[in-house]
Amino acid sequence: MTTGDTTTNARNGRAIPARYVFFFLVFLMYAISYGDRAALSIALPSMGREFSLTPVQMGWVSSSFLWSYFLLNLPSTIVLDMVGARAIGSLAVGVWSFAMLLGGMAQNITQFLLTRVLLGVGEAPTFGVGATVVRNWAQPRERGSVMTVLLTGMQLGLAGGTIAGAYLITFFGWRCEFVALGAVGIIWALVWWLVYRNPVLKADAAPRRPITVREIRNLFRSSSFLGILVVQCTQNYLNFLVMSWMPLYLIHELHINTTGTGNSTALCYLVAAIGAVIIGRVLEHFTFRNGIHPPARRFIVATCLIGAATIGLLPQFHTMMPIVLVLSGALACLMAANGANTALLTDMVDDGRKMGAVTGVTLTCSNALGLLSPILTGYIVAWTGSFDMAWYMCAAALVIAAGLSLAMVRNPIRMDGRAG
Repeated sequence: MTTGDTTTNARNGRAIPARYVFFFLVFLMYAISYGDRAALSIALPSMGREFSLTPVQMGWVSSSFLWSYFLLNLPSTIVLDMVGARAIGSLAVGVWSFAMLLGGMAQNITQFLLTRVLLGVGEAPTFGVGATVVRNWAQPRERGSVMTVLLTGMQLGLAGGTIAGAYLITFFGWRCEFVALGAVGIIWALVWWLVYRNPVLKADAAPRRPITVREIRNLFRSSSFLGILVVQCTQNYLNFLVMSWMPLYLIHELHINTTGTGNSTALCYLVAAIGAVIIGRVLEHFTFRNGIHPPARRFIVATCLIGAATIGLLPQFHTMMPIVLVLSGALACLMAANGANTALLTDMVDDGRKMGAVTGVTLTCSNALGLLSPILTGYIVAWTGSFDMAWYMCAAALVIAAGLSLAMVRNPIRMDGRAG
């Protein structure tokens, strides 16, 4: 493992450890990333009217950033492992924020789709950057909690992006929303470049080399990796469904306006973020109360996935309070499962120097499924006139993923071909 100075100023004895500053910046990166994604979901009703889009077309627009995001997950994280999180983090956020600025200037749907593809290019290494920072700077015992807290940035970003977007759209239009959020990302990219430092390598450390095809092939021969991957794919599908369609779902079910759906969506995300941290900490405390045993984290993952499967109860309710409660609870469990599953991956991989590329492999696979989520949901709504089937499908998949995680994730993930 790499080492480095973990305090910003050791002399005064009260300085904030540098790693906490780095974690906070990663938290903000996730928040900005998902705030920018939420910008489209809350703007979609207005854009749909301006560009005359059908539900099916809206689904394709919602998934457009995933086209390049999916293709570049692995290549971008391979470069991340070679170059380091400092340069890639600044470049990635700078590119996608520039894409947001361009999106606010688009004059037709074709131009807008091109800006979404560029946004996907910038966002491709995002989670690789976060996983690399956690692997390098977090202690093994705290990785699950740190990862869960960082990933709540996604929920807070969705909440902040949704509610800020709703008011910006109401008073200034959706174009102003995109430009304002893009400017925030540009500022973050500059701060990250000035503040973050890659850990100092030990003098006898082996030189960095990219992950090989053989090592990637060996990943897929590991039952532990496959179990983690199934969970990642399943939670990613629901995550992208909710992120893309929640505002329109609330409008459809509750018949509220843009501001009302923005407030309700933000409330769900905020409650989910708080709930995810509490659930993650409590389950981690009980699971590791007798010592660290990394494979045991799969019990946290499975428990949270079962909780997230309560999303299948949504078709039973048609009023504000129960819908918000079910969505908030399911999303809290989903976020806690995501944090635990990501920490499980960082714990189980034997070569931490390639954590970025391994994360890229998982994201490439999971985003292939996530890419279909907004599109398939658009067809479901067009064919059935409701979201019910989409929720039932997700609930069933989450229960199956929980069982597979328990059965498959047991041994270390080795890329050298040796048995775990």
